[in-house]
Amino acid sequence: MRLIIEARVEGDQASSAATEAATTIAVVERQDRSVADLGLTLAEGRALLAEVQSVLVSHQAAGWMADQLTCCCCGSVLAHKDSRSIVMRTVFGKVEMQSPRLWACSCGAKQGEPRRSVSPLSKVLPQRVTPELEYLQAKWAAHLPYQQATKLLQEVLPLDQGISFGSTRRRILAVGHALDAQIERNIVSSPKPEQGDHVRESTRVGCVSVDSAWLSFSSTPKNRKAARDLAELKSPWTKKITQERHVNIVAGRATFTDRTPHLYAYVHKQVPSAAARLDQFLHTSGVGPNERVTVISDDAGEFGKAVQNSGLARGRILDWFHIAMKFKAAENSVFGSAVIEPLQRDSVTTEIEHAKWLVWHGNVGKSVARIKALDALLMASKGYEFSTLWWNLRRLSCYIHNNNGTLVNYGARYHKGLPISSSIAESAVNLVVSHRMAKKQQMRWTDEGAHCLVQVRVAVLNGEFSVEGLAELTKMACANSSRLRQAA
Repeated sequence: MRLIIEARVEGDQASSAATEAATTIAVVERQDRSVADLGLTLAEGRALLAEVQSVLVSHQAAGWMADQLTCCCCGSVLAHKDSRSIVMRTVFGKVEMQSPRLWACSCGAKQGEPRRSVSPLSKVLPQRVTPELEYLQAKWAAHLPYQQATKLLQEVLPLDQGISFGSTRRRILAVGHALDAQIERNIVSSPKPEQGDHVRESTRVGCVSVDSAWLSFSSTPKNRKAARDLAELKSPWTKKITQERHVNIVAGRATFTDRTPHLYAYVHKQVPSAAARLDQFLHTSGVGPNERVTVISDDAGEFGKAVQNSGLARGRILDWFHIAMKFKAAENSVFGSAVIEPLQRDSVTTEIEHAKWLVWHGNVGKSVARIKALDALLMASKGYEFSTLWWNLRRLSCYIHNNNGTLVNYGARYHKGLPISSSIAESAVNLVVSHRMAKKQQMRWTDEGAHCLVQVRVAVLNGEFSVEGLAELTKMACANSSRLRQAA
């Protein structure tokens, strides 16, 4: 049995309805009356798609070029200079197209200027890649390492020579820069937060929580050589050990009352203003200029890096999980302390437990006073000031006292169904950063590479990444680059 697949392209010109001759695309041979090989194989399907794509793209390009052979101003026929070929990368393989160069019409040229040539097809296709291929490369590279994403696409689609590991990484950088530029434009166009008594709590956004992660930094060989040369120039008395850098990624999640949570992330060193980044995320999430949201974070510095000076964040709530862990460390040190009598350990543990529940109900002052009273009582024990319990109680009282302004009535919030923990931010870090960039793939990252990747990954996880949106981003990036070249 032989299956012959042919392609026939019919012209759409009104003057003639001539049909071109059929082109043989593929020939599939199978044994008669046998079900050993059912249907097309993967290799045959890939080859068939590649042939169909080649025929279609070639006819489309030839038909478009037929309308570009005359001057758009005076209508005269443009002279042909030469013909070259350009390669277009598509989802179904690379397609080579003829791109003729034409002499520009003299109707728009100034006197004395040299005659110039134009290449219409090269001008209209500056990227040499279709949006669908960009979309697939960026989407799969947001979930898998660059090499695995490339191998997956090459296995399923006829892209053996169409993409590579380097092209996938460059695609992520380009798309990440485009998404980042769009966010910066949204920051400029966003309305300024209002001030006054009419400001109210947002009814659409439940809360926002932020956290951070650290990745190993990847320096270039040139930078490493410069660091070694600088160390050799220093005297042995002033030489310092170079500390290994890390890439700091801030990630956050917002919960909503009417839809699923959304994520945002960035590399701290790659953004001009972290507070403006948070305000833009909240504005696109539906927070109005006269509304405010609550931010939950731990005491690791994320509040100062990501939330402070924000116009749409009402205030900060300290994460209850970290508070409970401080009390847990103090309770564990009671059972391991040799300066406390065994019969006295239960009463000390009860006092620490009571102080914790005072914080739970918002009585911060009473909790600190109770911890200090317990510390003063235990000072009568010999060797107490050198024990771990003394250190944990002092650290606990200082921790609660220093964060007094961010402690609330956690019990009341819990019974109202409001969040009291930054676990939503920690899960955001695992989802955005750890699963792709740290846990299973022990990779080193640059600030730029990590920042671009998290922009793409967040857009994919939020469901905001599409072929149409990527085409608009690419068109806007090309327009901005052409304006910059003209200005230069």
